[in-house]
Amino acid sequence: MDSQWMPPKVPSALPLGKANIYPLDEPHAVSCSLPTWDSVFGFCRQEEWVMKHVEWNYPRFYINKPLRDLSTAVLHRLQITDENITCLLFASPLDAQQCIASFSKASPRKETCHFFIPGSNHWASFSAAIFSSDLIEEAMAFWWNTGSGLSTRHAAFCLQGFDNVASDSSNPDFQTSAPRQRDPDRPEDAAWMHSAATTMLDLKSFIAQLATSEKPGQLPASPDDVFLFPTGMNAIHTISKTLSYMETSPTVVAYGWLYPETVDVLRSGRWETVLSYKAGNDADLDALENLLKSGRRVHALFCELPSNVTLACPDIHRIRKLADQYGFIVACDNTVAGFFNIDILPYVDVVMTSLTKGFSGASNVTGGSLVINPTSPHHPKIHNVLSTTHTNTCFPLDIHTLLTNSTTLHQRTKTANENTLALLPLLTSHPAIKTVNHPSIHPTAGIYNSLRKTTTPATTNPETDGHYGNVLSMIFHNPSSAETFYNALDVNKGTSFGTNFTIAVPYVVLANFYTRSKVAAYGLPEHVIRVSVGVEDVSGILGRFVEALRVVEGDGGR
Repeated sequence: MDSQWMPPKVPSALPLGKANIYPLDEPHAVSCSLPTWDSVFGFCRQEEWVMKHVEWNYPRFYINKPLRDLSTAVLHRLQITDENITCLLFASPLDAQQCIASFSKASPRKETCHFFIPGSNHWASFSAAIFSSDLIEEAMAFWWNTGSGLSTRHAAFCLQGFDNVASDSSNPDFQTSAPRQRDPDRPEDAAWMHSAATTMLDLKSFIAQLATSEKPGQLPASPDDVFLFPTGMNAIHTISKTLSYMETSPTVVAYGWLYPETVDVLRSGRWETVLSYKAGNDADLDALENLLKSGRRVHALFCELPSNVTLACPDIHRIRKLADQYGFIVACDNTVAGFFNIDILPYVDVVMTSLTKGFSGASNVTGGSLVINPTSPHHPKIHNVLSTTHTNTCFPLDIHTLLTNSTTLHQRTKTANENTLALLPLLTSHPAIKTVNHPSIHPTAGIYNSLRKTTTPATTNPETDGHYGNVLSMIFHNPSSAETFYNALDVNKGTSFGTNFTIAVPYVVLANFYTRSKVAAYGLPEHVIRVSVGVEDVSGILGRFVEALRVVEGDGGR
């Protein structure tokens, strides 16, 4: 597993705002260090004392420097000097147009402009949504929920060649010619551009291989069944939109505890009705089944297996039976467990995955995928709609990075699985900790066990070696103990999970900041801490957790 992206053997927290990435100071990081409880609150409130230190952060929630610099160049090129006018950048004209169309408020300034190299279908192209600054909250909501913003690598590349691009817009003032003509044979572009199609196919082929079921009677997934996206949320947004247009007056079910933005995508989409079953337990399934028996038509059900932060597994076997009986589509997010750990494809019609997390591991690129189950009766229609409506906006250098990072996926998954199982006894036996959530010990472990893969990753003892994933969450008896523990825990802390390095965050504060008082009713108090265990030396990981728990004990926590 020798790689420049592997962390040190002994984990340690980075300073406030530092990019959570190894080697340190590498560009395109997708995580920001939030080393204290107060810094997480400050980040959520966008307080200056935190934000002035932020180097890089998760691109859906933060406009990183390459995009800020390119936005400045755009406004300068278009001679926009009004400080009350700003812009967001997208890979396609359609995304920029949809951003503008999403605004509910009237504004004197809502325009788009496309930048391109004349006479060339070149990757140094992008589009800008230009609008009044008072619309920035709505614009950022679109940016968050669609995940369609320009990637940092794409922005850096476009900025490098910005003098070679022209612009076009319905506004004549925004129609400009390129200041300089581009050399068509620049050697620094040739290799990765010419191999872009091959790299894309290689990544699709690898994902298809990973997603293919071990169970008899299942067709193997092919690269043609795999669709790639610039972010995981863009994959979810796209499949939500696709499925909603396949039905008149469609109803969708959000089943179990879903990532908040997934629910936002469903609620902001074309779905006529969004039915929420947040508990995701037998009572919820009984209620759903009774609703279906009454004649209520459901077109699709979205779920996570296991759920991000609760680590619960919906009863996917029963959901599959209901889907077969009543004809609805099951779309499942497998990001937490990943392709190597569970065999989910036979029970769902669409698998949604954020490739930013464990698939990449390096914390230096975003990406997402959809896999359409080739055995699903809905496959022809879903595949046809996606094939005819989906436009690939993935930047080739991002695809190349994902493919390169994924070459160590097998060993990284195995190591992180084993490290997590080694950590669990320490946490579950500590008197200060009330609850530890992990698929191996969750009340729904029987469901998870029925889905565990048997052939990959190779293990010497399946009962101890894994397939359970590296994400857990923990709840202390005393909320103040959680704060003490988090502040004392000397590992990477901040946004994202599935990184090669161990990373922790008070999840509810970060993901449900403005609704955090409401989610406690679902077993998610404000002080729940999510931990994603990395591939560092297991003794180093255990040592850091032991040290933090000793601080809790010294502070009176028990």
